[in-house]
Amino acid sequence: MLWRLVRRSMRERRAHVALTLLAVAVTAALATALLGVTFAIRERMARELRAFGANILIVPRSAPLAVTVGSLRYVPSQEEAYLEESELARLKTIFWRHNIVAFAPFLSRTVEVAGQRALLVGTWFDKRVDVPVPSRRFSFASGASREVAAVEGGWNTGLEALVPSWQVDGRWVREGSGGALVGRALAARLAIEPGQTLEVELEGRRARFPVHGLLRTGGVEEDQIFVELAAAQALFGRPGRVEKVQVSALVTPDNALAVRARTVGPESLPPSEYETWYCTPYLDSIVFQIEEALTGARGTAIRQVAEAEQAFLGKVTGVFVLSSALGLATAGLGVAATTARAIFERRAEVGLMKALGGDRRQIARLLLVEAGVTGLGGGIVGALLGVALTRVIGLWVFATPIESHVLLLLAILGVAPGVALLGALGPLRAALAVPAATTLSAE
Repeated sequence: MLWRLVRRSMRERRAHVALTLLAVAVTAALATALLGVTFAIRERMARELRAFGANILIVPRSAPLAVTVGSLRYVPSQEEAYLEESELARLKTIFWRHNIVAFAPFLSRTVEVAGQRALLVGTWFDKRVDVPVPSRRFSFASGASREVAAVEGGWNTGLEALVPSWQVDGRWVREGSGGALVGRALAARLAIEPGQTLEVELEGRRARFPVHGLLRTGGVEEDQIFVELAAAQALFGRPGRVEKVQVSALVTPDNALAVRARTVGPESLPPSEYETWYCTPYLDSIVFQIEEALTGARGTAIRQVAEAEQAFLGKVTGVFVLSSALGLATAGLGVAATTARAIFERRAEVGLMKALGGDRRQIARLLLVEAGVTGLGGGIVGALLGVALTRVIGLWVFATPIESHVLLLLAILGVAPGVALLGALGPLRAALAVPAATTLSAE
């Protein structure tokens, strides 16, 4: 009986129902788009900021005493210490391996080139790394365990992925080409252009590199020469060795737990807190896991970069959250106003139902069910529109679509009827408080 009355009432009041449904749909679409972008903004912006370089530096635990003069670096032979190049694939075996965006190893020495001294740096430019890692389960002292999905096949990483913000006049070096990138300032002093050949000398050993491009970074790299790691290892007589690795990783901002772990050491945390810390992508927890994966390695968080990123992301996220709250509040008021008008115009109908013997509970149930059904319909329409709007915003801002999370859509479908019901409660209470005779006589 109730549903038959609801269907008949909504059919006879198509214009009012359509207006309310439209108001709810607009609210749901706005909520889906704003909250979808808000949830995605931190990860997307973090990935964009990763284009400006590494936030983790990996060096040998017994780091050498190096002397740096300008762009040049000098290391006494008795102080040399290295990491093994063959172990670097282990970076993709840690718990947060999917958060490792890129990494690149480095090996450098000061060489002679055309009568001048310059730092020759060996690195990966665009290296294919084989990472056949099955799913892995991590167990903790608390008795809990976490499983990380498998990584299959190869993975490309290197300098080009680590710092895509660097600009090259010419072209990047391809692995196996034997080429070099020369810093713009050094190239100007040497009067060298892309396409020419650069000859370097170190302790009587010579090597020739075709110049593929000139590097513009705005830093000391503009006074350096970058070649393939294998070529540098051969010239320096250090096969399979690297002196440091720069890692770019997606991290979450530090909270009280992260600060406490950094202060007392993660091993001093209670088992449950240690598990939470280990399974959260804090900068320090990722560094800790890298040290576990690489033999004789010591990780250092580049905190200036990380803290600047976290401060920026916090402000951007705050702006989006505030915008979302204001937008939802405004849309919610619109729904309430539309619903209030619809119920106000039905005062005569409410009075007639009272005169025919309907009690307050029956009348309230009928009107609230109508509001809930209208809200659910508007929520479905609005959620679909919001998904499309979220994708458009993603393409416009990030050049890639943002996918709305299914939990967000379910939350919107639950909130939309609630918004309609809340908008109906006040006007409905006022309408029910008016005696039937007064309502009918007013008409």
